[in-house]
Amino acid sequence: TISSVSASSVIFSSPKVANAIPEQKSYSSNARNMERLSSGDSSGGSSYNNSPESPVAAKRRAMVGCKVSSSRIEASRLESAVNDGGAKVDIMNEKECNMRVMGGDSEFMLKALRNLDCPTCPYGIEGA
Repeated sequence: TISSVSASSVIFSSPKVANAIPEQKSYSSNARNMERLSSGDSSGGSSYNNSPESPVAAKRRAMVGCKVSSSRIEASRLESAVNDGGAKVDIMNEKECNMRVMGGDSEFMLKALRNLDCPTCPYGIEGA
């Protein structure tokens, strides 16, 4: 009877729930950066503006875009669609891109960067 009561109480009692491990708190910037990288965010913790207000900021952002091949390909594709109706795409090299931006035309690259906007990618550019 005592053994039957204790056996039935073991069978019908609710099981004890193990305490879950709480989310770990990061105390250093290095630990936060490692957590961000391990979650797949390669942005360096930065946010990028592909529509800067000042002409100097627009030129600086466009120059960053000239360094990344995927943004030069996208800019060439957009230019080809406008000029040739989407015929053969001649991909501009980094020097041509830099010369064009330094000459004052940064909008072509900013359009490409807006198309490739990726907040978790390096430099905020998809494919970088």
